[in-house]
Amino acid sequence: MRLAVVVQRYGPEVLGGAETHAALMARLLARHHSVEVLTTTAHDYQTWRNHYPEGLTEIDGVRVRRFTVAQGRKPSWHAVHRALLDGLDASRFSNLDPGVRAAFAARVRAWPEALQEEFIRGQGPIAPGLIQYLQRATFDRVLFVTYLYPTSYDGLAVVPPSRARIVPTLHDEPPAYLPAFGRRLRRALLLCSTEAEIALVSRLYPENPPEARLLGYGISLPSFDGERDVRVPGEPFLLFAGRVDAHKGIPELLAWYAALREVVPRAPRLVLIGERAMPLPRQSGIEARGVVDEEEKIALMRHALALVHPSPFESLGIVLLEAMACGTPIVVHGASEVMVEHCRRGRSGVWVRDGAEFVAAVARLVRDRELRASLGRNGRDYVEREYSLRAYEARLLAAFPPGDGAAAEA
Repeated sequence: MRLAVVVQRYGPEVLGGAETHAALMARLLARHHSVEVLTTTAHDYQTWRNHYPEGLTEIDGVRVRRFTVAQGRKPSWHAVHRALLDGLDASRFSNLDPGVRAAFAARVRAWPEALQEEFIRGQGPIAPGLIQYLQRATFDRVLFVTYLYPTSYDGLAVVPPSRARIVPTLHDEPPAYLPAFGRRLRRALLLCSTEAEIALVSRLYPENPPEARLLGYGISLPSFDGERDVRVPGEPFLLFAGRVDAHKGIPELLAWYAALREVVPRAPRLVLIGERAMPLPRQSGIEARGVVDEEEKIALMRHALALVHPSPFESLGIVLLEAMACGTPIVVHGASEVMVEHCRRGRSGVWVRDGAEFVAAVARLVRDRELRASLGRNGRDYVEREYSLRAYEARLLAAFPPGDGAAAEA
């Protein structure tokens, strides 16, 4: 079967959950099918400036075809974004009173379609060559990754619904309420990362919700034999891994950590790893290491007191699964249904909603070694049981069964 995987950015140096998932799917599907990744020449998700050369290349044995970005993020898009929020703080959207959220949903569902599409296309990236290639090519199936960007929105418009699949990475955020997204998603089979995401699909688009099934994710449990000697703090430390960005809850985490330093004597350090997309204030006890390689990331996860993930906007949380696979407890934002689901089903961590709860949770982990060990064992067992690479590959292939190609449709 000839398959296309469509994603807005692609490459080993591109850091992002959707892009990481796209690369994993492309590699696994390429073992069984002819796979071509269709993407743009952009590296930066905020401007979508052209960075890579256009054309065909190969990454990890997978053909990758890049198309030039004709339009990045339009300056006028920020005004449309402000109109969408209408004064709401997007970073606190999940914590809003239910009545306020219902009023927001009613307002944006009344937006004219032209205004909705101005928001969707204005954020970029617009790559006309990619869409034209999709129209001309004879792919048996096309797998889109993430609902948010025009590469998926416009691509779904030109691919027959029977051939379209999408990993939507939906989470409870303001743009997801736009009805235009719901109409596009109905043109594909949704392959969701968690049961919480499937439930969200029905809540966001209650009238004729798109068809969705569970795909999940798959990781290999790390082995620590012959582990490289990586510098880790000598004293207990908390770890954040991911994009250092307001959208990931970093301002809230910094406020929580400041409260911890005031209350807990000799509070553990906070180590941040990942691409920095916002300035960090000078704050005692914080070490920002920037982007680290895979070995250092896993070593830090293994030795951390806990992995802290403050983002309320997650559809899976790959770094959580990686930390649990290392036997490390997790502390997550209670507004994220997906991450709370990991804590509950895995019995692998705690969820907090404010600074006081964060202080109490960390203080308990600091003094209770047995609890840390139990949460760590539970988390590793949970990942092995529900997120094994073998089981995930079987679910992925089931979405593209042999003999299910375009020829069979004729």
